[in-house]
Amino acid sequence: MSDEVVVAQPEKGLSQVERVVDTFLAPTKTFTDILRSASWWLPYVLSIILGLILTTAVVQKVGWAQLVDNQIQASPALQAKLASLKPEALAVVRSQMITTFKVTLFSASLSGLLLMLVVSLVLWGTITFAFGGKTEFKRVFCLVNYVYLPLSLKGVIAALMLYTGVAAENFTLDNMLGTSVGYYVGTPGVLKTFLMSFDVFGLWVVVLMSIGLAIIAGTKRSAGYITVVGWWFVVVLLSTVSKAVFG
Repeated sequence: MSDEVVVAQPEKGLSQVERVVDTFLAPTKTFTDILRSASWWLPYVLSIILGLILTTAVVQKVGWAQLVDNQIQASPALQAKLASLKPEALAVVRSQMITTFKVTLFSASLSGLLLMLVVSLVLWGTITFAFGGKTEFKRVFCLVNYVYLPLSLKGVIAALMLYTGVAAENFTLDNMLGTSVGYYVGTPGVLKTFLMSFDVFGLWVVVLMSIGLAIIAGTKRSAGYITVVGWWFVVVLLSTVSKAVFG
């Protein structure tokens, strides 16, 4: 009888490209593979590239002045504030709004990274201390990078629509596509703001994050949903209240 010992070869993990594809087609494969490796560079690079595509489309097909006009048109409270301003003061406000839009779009890669760090910290703390999850912060951060990919897809679709001739006079950064319930509410206000949160792509992210968080933390699926949906609803309420108070 042979004394030769057969050493089992470790199962090969997914490549970064396979992870990205599986995030859309077979997300549990990607989330399970995060337990093997917490590498997150590819989805982050993709988010930067796809974000630049959207920014370019906005600059070329909408323009900063039109973007400001659209934002004012979407906010009755802002219209009321601007109506009382003299032309010189109004010009200053419009210039400030243009600057804000430029900073928002061109710094999206950095602000997005900071946002993902905050989201990851909150989710990691909640699933660990409230539900006894066993995971590391780096794995949660990796997960967040992957599950935010549908939002990058949304931006690319919006860019393509702008390039194919969609009316620029209706485009706003928070209302790019007709994929939310609030998009179909004609009157701007608190109700529209609340319903804008029920967006197909945003809810897609919530579901993916809930499933993925439970997998990498080794908890029940319900713990992932309670954690993610709970914090999502808090953010929705805060944004709605902010709209009600500040307009």
